[in-house]
Amino acid sequence: MRLIKREEKMICVRAALYGVLSGLGIVGATYLATPLEPDNSSELYQRALYYTLVIFIGVVLTMIELMLIYIDTIHTARNIAIISGIRPTIIGDDEAIDELIISLMYAGLKAPNSHVPMYGIDPREHINKAILIFGVAAHKSKIAITRTILKALYRRILVRLGGRTASRAVIETASIPVFAIWNFIVVKRVMREIRIRTTVPILMDDLVKEIYPNGFDALSQTQQQACILAMKSQVTGVGDFHPNIEMFFDKVMMANIDIKENIMGNEVKRFEDIISSMSEDDRKIALRTFGAACGMDGRIKRRIRAESKRIARICPEYDPISIIAWKQYFLHGKEMPN
Repeated sequence: MRLIKREEKMICVRAALYGVLSGLGIVGATYLATPLEPDNSSELYQRALYYTLVIFIGVVLTMIELMLIYIDTIHTARNIAIISGIRPTIIGDDEAIDELIISLMYAGLKAPNSHVPMYGIDPREHINKAILIFGVAAHKSKIAITRTILKALYRRILVRLGGRTASRAVIETASIPVFAIWNFIVVKRVMREIRIRTTVPILMDDLVKEIYPNGFDALSQTQQQACILAMKSQVTGVGDFHPNIEMFFDKVMMANIDIKENIMGNEVKRFEDIISSMSEDDRKIALRTFGAACGMDGRIKRRIRAESKRIARICPEYDPISIIAWKQYFLHGKEMPN
């Protein structure tokens, strides 16, 4: 864990440096193009030449910056896999390791998790379609909006201080630390996702033995149903199937079941309803299943937190903060929650 975190810190610093270098390149290009900067009396050709040149250089430098971040992130993901004891030279001998390597590459590229229904579970059954469309549009435009707002704010501030319109070079210079911080934060989030995708598969076998010491088949039918509903609550709570959750399904009970098969049955109860009818001893396994599933995903979203609080009102022995404890267990090697 210490070595993995060191790799994370180094790539975050490098990503910030890429942002600084890209910003300095744009500032330098803008400065060199100053003689071509049009004024109110400039002809259309001169305006078009200046803006085409500045935009082209900005796009090229940004593409190089993103390419360096992607290459560096994937290289770091490979290093983390090696630190964890996974050797890329032998991945062809083990299908599970092959899937893990692919998962790490997806995380490095910030690829979205699967939202295709599996085992009769639709991860997006609680999500409004209008919200999904809005989310896609917001994701695509957030960087452009951020830069536009930032430049507008700097322009207004500098106009008030200097009594004149600030040059583009000054605006771009003031934006450099913001872009560096942006790169640092985004890459840090990606690397944390890579870390949890690396540590959970290593811990998975021991985790399953700890939660189900006699095997999942040894549980009563009610307990099995409660555990399945616990996993479903996590999946629908985040709106997709995290790779760790898919592996958890497979390890617990799905080895011989097709992903297109409906395991939920005809009458699907809510997780809260079924545990409320169980004894404290019987529902302990289901509650641990819910906590472990939430923790191994790493995302504790609003719907998950709300459900955890509702469960605590139904089950006095349940601590709603336990989902955070499970997350700390997988991310930082803390003690496994009871």
